[in-house]
Amino acid sequence: MPNLDAYEKDSLRSALRELQKSKDRVERDAERTATDVRARLIEQLFPVLDNLDRSIAASEDGPDQALLEGVKLVRSQFEKVLTDYGVQRLDTVGRPFDPNEHDAVAVVPVIDHRRDGLVVDEWQPGYRLGDRVLRAAKVRVGKLAV
Repeated sequence: MPNLDAYEKDSLRSALRELQKSKDRVERDAERTATDVRARLIEQLFPVLDNLDRSIAASEDGPDQALLEGVKLVRSQFEKVLTDYGVQRLDTVGRPFDPNEHDAVAVVPVIDHRRDGLVVDEWQPGYRLGDRVLRAAKVRVGKLAV
């Protein structure tokens, strides 16, 4: 390899830095794309989980307890798969209302001032993947009755 002068060495170092930056950017973009695809898939699965919950609730006192137990087992397995992919159910009841995590579907009067602004009931669960809320929880929020 021929001897390089200082300018050529600087140019080569600069080119290598730019190449490394490009590589890092491509890796970040690929990770972001993979996360977005995973999140979209999971978001499409939430209605299935909701329908399993509704089936369980509608069958609680029904005559076919074996079928009910089967549906509960399927729901449990389904939720475990989501958990294994990093999905977390939002903890809502008793927590302060947060518009980033909660979608208030109703406001209910409360007489205890400590429940003012708190989630008092969850109508539909919310979920997150890492720091990203995939679906806000549909909740009822307490409002102090005057």
